[in-house]
Amino acid sequence: MRNKPELTSNSGKFNLRYIFGMKLRSFRQEKGFGLKQLAALTGLSASYINEIEKGKKYPKAEKIMMLAEGLGVEYDDLVSISMTGRLGQISELFFSSSVLGSFPFQLFGITFENVMELFTASPKKAAALISTLMEISRAYDMNVEQFFLASLRAYQEMHNNYFEEVEELAEKFALEQKWTRLSPPTREELIETLHQLHSVDARVADFSKYPELTDQRFIFLPGKPSQLLLNNQLVPSQHVYSLALQIGYSELKIRKRLRTSPHKQFDSFDQVMDNFRASYFAGALMLNRNQVKEELKEIFQSETWNGDAILELLKHHEVTPETFLHRLSQILPGLFKITELHYFRFEHFVGKNEIRLTKELNMPRTLVPSGVRLKEHHCRRWLPVSLLKILEEEQLKGNPNKILIRTQRAQFVESGDEVLFISIAHALRLRSKMNRCVSLGLRIDNALKRKVKFLNDPQIPVEKVNQTCERCPLDNSQCSERTAPPSVFIQEEKEELMNRTLKKLVTDYRAKNLKI
Repeated sequence: MRNKPELTSNSGKFNLRYIFGMKLRSFRQEKGFGLKQLAALTGLSASYINEIEKGKKYPKAEKIMMLAEGLGVEYDDLVSISMTGRLGQISELFFSSSVLGSFPFQLFGITFENVMELFTASPKKAAALISTLMEISRAYDMNVEQFFLASLRAYQEMHNNYFEEVEELAEKFALEQKWTRLSPPTREELIETLHQLHSVDARVADFSKYPELTDQRFIFLPGKPSQLLLNNQLVPSQHVYSLALQIGYSELKIRKRLRTSPHKQFDSFDQVMDNFRASYFAGALMLNRNQVKEELKEIFQSETWNGDAILELLKHHEVTPETFLHRLSQILPGLFKITELHYFRFEHFVGKNEIRLTKELNMPRTLVPSGVRLKEHHCRRWLPVSLLKILEEEQLKGNPNKILIRTQRAQFVESGDEVLFISIAHALRLRSKMNRCVSLGLRIDNALKRKVKFLNDPQIPVEKVNQTCERCPLDNSQCSERTAPPSVFIQEEKEELMNRTLKKLVTDYRAKNLKI
């Protein structure tokens, strides 16, 4: 994150070079000419024509005329930026689409030139690939925003979700404000800091007059001074994150900040990345990494699991369960070298059977309960899912504000992986009858066993879990929590049986022929 991506390289003359190169290559291949043959027809060198086709050079007008005459096409057809057929699909995707046209390939160590060289080398195959990817995204109902968020997750996973530079910036800012790491800043301190340093006036406001805005945590109104309105239905500790986020935007010099939270739609990857950086800064400001490290060491060294100790930390730091566990997904890889982890956020509407995964980070890419896009049913034995049902039962008993924290050793039936899950479930303040469960999963290996002493606590339940009910091989006698038949598993079993039978037929047939 040291070098913030500049998303301006694929515009203007840069675009024209690649469009011209793709069209030149397409015309040449349509005529059946090789590079040397076209070079002989035009008087230009084969290496020069190759560089044009790769988008590295854009020829002058007289050389374009020589290329047009050699190919037997009109000058205007060659220089026109319009592209039809499969080339048109590539042009639309890279130069008009808000998806890849603005995607910062350099974040992943790939230059835009690398990508275009790949696509100009075989435009028809590239266009077919693009069409396939677009069909897949439509089939899984994946919109542009989801593509950007998936790309951000990949970027986080590449860096183990830990960014030293932002950590240092947050620590430097706290030191300048004389905020000690043993006493987190209060809402009032943050309000005063925003006003004094960044000319943002923050205040608690009543959103009830505007029904469409009642689920917003804050509303930012730019101006001189700018205004930050905090929803009065939230508690002070929830206001703290919104205030810290605004400080993050200012300190990181992000000019275009989100006006609302939760934000409904991101228009570009730039917005997604900026919001992530500001959010990371806010978390680092609220939960100092060194202090949390010492607190976690104490919890990890205990021979027994103590969920109440974690809830006490939430109160001490005045943070929500989501903020705390998400912060751990950064500190554990960065300071404890525990990189095999998952972070999930589920939501459940009370009274309904549907449980939605609304946020995820899966750094080890371990097989975990999924099926979100397939509209399958999450395994009800899995702690983040089962805890939401337990919370619902508690609420029906008259405990609407109950916060539940549990742990589980989950043994995945298919992959054989074992994961320690720590999950916290609670009701959402701004959404009636909506519960949320945030969960941190740590893959159990020898390294984790050395660092986390309470792993062997006999009070921690051990459960066999699967991805979804539709994919689970356990029968009804083995699992009473099933909510859907194992349709996918049965189909896969039929296909496996058919393949084994086909293999036997081939073996028998060959053996018979040998006897003859």
